[in-house]
Amino acid sequence: MRSPAPFAASSEGAASAAMAGAVRKTTGLVGLAVAENPHERLRILYTKILGVLQNIPKDAAYRKYTEQIVNERFDLVKKETDVQKLQEKLNSGQIEEVIVQAENELFLARKMMQWKPWEPLVEEPPSNQWRWPI
Repeated sequence: MRSPAPFAASSEGAASAAMAGAVRKTTGLVGLAVAENPHERLRILYTKILGVLQNIPKDAAYRKYTEQIVNERFDLVKKETDVQKLQEKLNSGQIEEVIVQAENELFLARKMMQWKPWEPLVEEPPSNQWRWPI
């Protein structure tokens, strides 16, 4: 049995389909719907992530590396208007998967604010903590 194509043309005819471009009906991934406005969604998420990162010390490794990745991706989102080309440039799966990644990063950034892994340990770890077998 042949699977349906993930893209479908507009029902108004070939001329309008050529002007409007192909509209995706499905991601082909169970439980992951097609994003209606992926650029706007990513702009919002990346802005929120960068806002949370501002509250983390500048020398914290998580902030440095996450900020670098988010800024690179955010720049691509701002520059590339074509979703297909953006997907290719990001090289992280379908745009909907990139949105899920950004949502997860925002969640993690907020958790990192609670956990504060950049602060010193409350107490010294046991001397043989990293030895195996004990």
